[in-house]
Amino acid sequence: MPVFSDRIREQYRRRREWNDRFGHWETAESNSETVRIERARDMVKSALAGNAWLMSEGVQFIEQGSFTNRTNVRGEADIDLRIQHPLIKVVYETSMPPLQQAFVDANLYVDAGRSLADVLVQMRREIGNELNRKFGQRFVDMSGNKAIRVKGLTDSRGEVDVVPAFELHLVGHSWTMKGAAILGQDGSWTFNYPDQHVANGRAKRETTGRQFKKVVRTVKRLRADMADRGIYGTKVPSFLIECLVYRVEDVYFTWIGDDRYDRVRRVLARALDIVEGSQGALYPLSINEINDVKPLFGDGQAWTRQDAIAFLRAALTHLGDA
Repeated sequence: MPVFSDRIREQYRRRREWNDRFGHWETAESNSETVRIERARDMVKSALAGNAWLMSEGVQFIEQGSFTNRTNVRGEADIDLRIQHPLIKVVYETSMPPLQQAFVDANLYVDAGRSLADVLVQMRREIGNELNRKFGQRFVDMSGNKAIRVKGLTDSRGEVDVVPAFELHLVGHSWTMKGAAILGQDGSWTFNYPDQHVANGRAKRETTGRQFKKVVRTVKRLRADMADRGIYGTKVPSFLIECLVYRVEDVYFTWIGDDRYDRVRRVLARALDIVEGSQGALYPLSINEINDVKPLFGDGQAWTRQDAIAFLRAALTHLGDA
């Protein structure tokens, strides 16, 4: 259960202190952290580019995550690198009748003659072998369900989460949405839409006067501040925070005359209203991730609507009325 109390109204920081702190929190990683992240990324890509099987299969190296989206904060010296195989995972929109699905299968797609599960096993083996040769086994963690982690070295290189994936086609009656399909070692599928996420995040940055990503970074640092003080003990994924802030309408970021404290508090309050109010209560699946394709509180997510409500309440309590 989350650790916080609605009765706590913290007054240990004045508005000026919050604003000063937010001015630091809203900035991206330092130049030295950028160098460490890019060095680690390039080392991993160089190692994998030398693998004959991966190259013959036509895999692509695609960056994703907070560093790519420019919502990472100081102290986060890591990056996600998707290793995407060109084989396609086809998923049909739920309202498509079986006969139409069969027609699309027969006319638009060709059986590869091997299962995606078998290809994944080979991908992980080839990736793991190359990374172990390059970095040594003690720096390569193969235990993850989806990602293979290359551990960082202080003052040398950041961490890299290497994620084997396939191309995803979400097929509707007259449209196809492309994304990334990740098959876990436990057999579970995760469907993401990183290109749409990046494009929508960049657009939101411009329509909010370049405030969107600053607020995301601030709230991520606020989460860490709450954890350090023992105010909120439940882990809240950065992706969830980014999506909650994104769903807030642009006008809440651009009020004339407000300061950083007002802006962050207003955005969090509106996010809580969206998730906890009538839209979230009656139509939770209408609240999408930043990609505007996948429900934020749909099946298979690592969080629930109640998790989001609890975090937003705790954050607003932590901010108080300075």
